[in-house]
Amino acid sequence: MVKLEFYRVFYVVAKTGNLSKASKELFISQPAVSYGIKQLEEQLGGRLFVRTAKGMELTPEGRMIYEYVSRAFDELTAAENKFSQMRGLEEGTVHIGASDTISKYFILPTIERFKKQYPKINIKITNRTTDDIMNLLKGGKVDLGFINRVDDTPYPGIRLTDCADIGECFVANPDMMARIGEAPLSVSELTSLPLILLEERSGTRRTVDRAIEALGGKLSPAFELCSVDLVAECAKAGLGVGCVTKEYIDKELAEGSLRVVPLSFPLPRRRIAMATLEGMPPSFATAKLEDYFKDIARKGAKK
Repeated sequence: MVKLEFYRVFYVVAKTGNLSKASKELFISQPAVSYGIKQLEEQLGGRLFVRTAKGMELTPEGRMIYEYVSRAFDELTAAENKFSQMRGLEEGTVHIGASDTISKYFILPTIERFKKQYPKINIKITNRTTDDIMNLLKGGKVDLGFINRVDDTPYPGIRLTDCADIGECFVANPDMMARIGEAPLSVSELTSLPLILLEERSGTRRTVDRAIEALGGKLSPAFELCSVDLVAECAKAGLGVGCVTKEYIDKELAEGSLRVVPLSFPLPRRRIAMATLEGMPPSFATAKLEDYFKDIARKGAKK
């Protein structure tokens, strides 16, 4: 196999047509340039240049070789330029896997800030369940995954970084609250109310179900819905008492359209964790976005 450096010498000599100019461009001596050409010719088994009064001219075989070599070095130069752009975050794509709810309430606000600073970085979000996200991550289909984490169960080969602490609560509109009263509800009192819950396949729903069952109760929803937004809207309409993530209804709580139903028992809290593959170096764009989410985690830890 011919050394790539000999082709580089050949490429520069052919481009400049002069050994002296090639020597200056390559930062090597003129004898070293002549040696490189000689070695390449010997290994290929034919002449590539002829000396003329005008300088070094390519033979017909040399012109053929130059067509291929010049394309190869043009591609290498383009690759270096592309790498430089990616390093400077002028280009790149980050693929994210997350649930609909995490995407809307946690990821999008961060991406909005990120895009203001790095507008040329593309972000693609795939909405899936936790198990699907982990499979996509292992298969290289996403660069970052975000999941709800209720315990410290490990995922082999995957690093988890906790970014936020969130929890569920039950809410009702003011009219429903007037009927419920201000006294904290027991499990039996809560489960006797018309409840508005997420679908059973939701990880959040399963977490709340297990917590209530551990206290001797069972949740029997009047409505099962596919998103926190719909649960909140139905609760606002007075259709029942909704179970939502408290951190996702700040606006409704602030304006008073929903109020938290007091309970005599705690509901479990969970963490939003960022998942990355162990031992896999991230792209420049992915690493920078990771830093944004890690900064959120650091700020949350200080509270």
